[in-house]
Amino acid sequence: AIEKDLWATGTVSEEYLKALNALFSNFPRLRATEPATLSIPHLVTALKTGTEATQEAALDSLFLLRQAWSACPAEVSKAQAVAAAEAIPLLQYLIQSGPPRFQEKAELLLQCLPGTLTVIIKRGNNLRQSVGNPSVYCKLTLGSTPPRQTK
Repeated sequence: AIEKDLWATGTVSEEYLKALNALFSNFPRLRATEPATLSIPHLVTALKTGTEATQEAALDSLFLLRQAWSACPAEVSKAQAVAAAEAIPLLQYLIQSGPPRFQEKAELLLQCLPGTLTVIIKRGNNLRQSVGNPSVYCKLTLGSTPPRQTK
């Protein structure tokens, strides 16, 4: 039904997403199924094109799926994480510009998605430069790992 709605209107209805959330909440085993994995691109589309309420429902569904990744088979969790990784730029945008209630869920989702980290230094004050070498070094801390120096 979600796919038909998407093809017919170009967006996913909030009612469908709320129904999907109810299914994932009440039947946790559904989260590790192929239809759940196939719903992820539609959830990402809802994050892109939906209203604030639709975005919230899509974010809730993605968050419910993420909660099951530790308990479901590795291939399922990997497939779902890779599909959800398409939402990385949208999640970053929601953290910066979305309503405050989106921020925690978006941050938790970002922490467990595979992807590439790009760091842009807008202001390079107080960065060490090695003598005779124009390369700039900075220290970057990711999660709870020890700091690493990077070029």
